[in-house]
Amino acid sequence: MIARAFIVLIAAAFPAAASARALSTDFCADQYLLALADPADIAALSPDADKDFSYMRAKAEGVRRSRPGAETALALSPDVVLRFWGGDEARLKALGLNVVTLEYASDFDGVKANIAAAAAALGEDARGRDLIKAIDARLDYLGHRKGPHPAALYVTPGGVTAGKGTMIDAILGAAGVRNIAAENGLAYWGSLPAEAVVADPPALIVTGFFSANSERINHWSAARHPAFRKIFGETPTIHLSTDVLSCPGWFSLDAAETIADALEEQK
Repeated sequence: MIARAFIVLIAAAFPAAASARALSTDFCADQYLLALADPADIAALSPDADKDFSYMRAKAEGVRRSRPGAETALALSPDVVLRFWGGDEARLKALGLNVVTLEYASDFDGVKANIAAAAAALGEDARGRDLIKAIDARLDYLGHRKGPHPAALYVTPGGVTAGKGTMIDAILGAAGVRNIAAENGLAYWGSLPAEAVVADPPALIVTGFFSANSERINHWSAARHPAFRKIFGETPTIHLSTDVLSCPGWFSLDAAETIADALEEQK
């Protein structure tokens, strides 16, 4: 994808003269570290860095991975420990490690703030600025694309949908799609009301995590419920790749672009 190629170009263009040696403690932090740092400056990634839900898994090949224990982190002696939720933050700090915790982003401004924070901690401000510029350019392009603005329902294998205050809502908005759950007053994450969906079927369904290896044993109602199966068979459906949804990042725009592309093809 364009986003992956762009990251490779950034990595080649900016040698890490004053870069920090860093450790990431969870797979969301892995994405930021892999995008902003050279492999030689990565002390270790999380054990999930090469999983199918890791967007930057190809770049993780050959890079050391380690469980996020405090003692292991101390032994690796990184300049920076980058995290979202992994590892015991208090314990890591008590050992004198420089811990940078990124915030959950529910929109692209939050993603850009995380990129800036991670880049500053890693001594990779130039790479961070370029990645942020790429986000702005892609958002601008999406905003100028003409097309229908259908109301869409987001569906996961566990029968969960996403309302306001979620990255999914931001993705749908960037794609020019109305979020039915948000319009109905749902905030954050909630269960799909089967009866309501059957009574008022959406014009478009957007699915997430149906392709994840980790979810294949959990294909509950949205995949098996007769009502949903009927709706899936009758409603235009766009399936999003797991790796662009598993963490809030610049690659969340891949999901928005996938939706926008699919809508253009349906014209």
